[in-house]
Amino acid sequence: MTAIEAKSADTTAQFEYVTYTAERETCPACREPIPLHLPARRGMLAPRDGPARVAYWHLPCTRTD
Repeated sequence: MTAIEAKSADTTAQFEYVTYTAERETCPACREPIPLHLPARRGMLAPRDGPARVAYWHLPCTRTD
C-alpha cells in the first residue's frame, strides 16, 4: 500500500488512512472545520520552513481523480 501525496507551493501532504477526529480540526485544503461525526483523512503536513505535523482533511478535499 502506498500513501497518497499532495503538493502545493509551500507544503507537502502525505495521507495515511481514513479515521474520525477526536478533537475539532480544520481542513488545511479548504480551511473549514471537520465535524466530529464525519470521516476524515489523516496525514502528515510538511511545510518547507518547519517540522511535519499531523493534519486531517475532508474526504472530498483529497480526491485524486
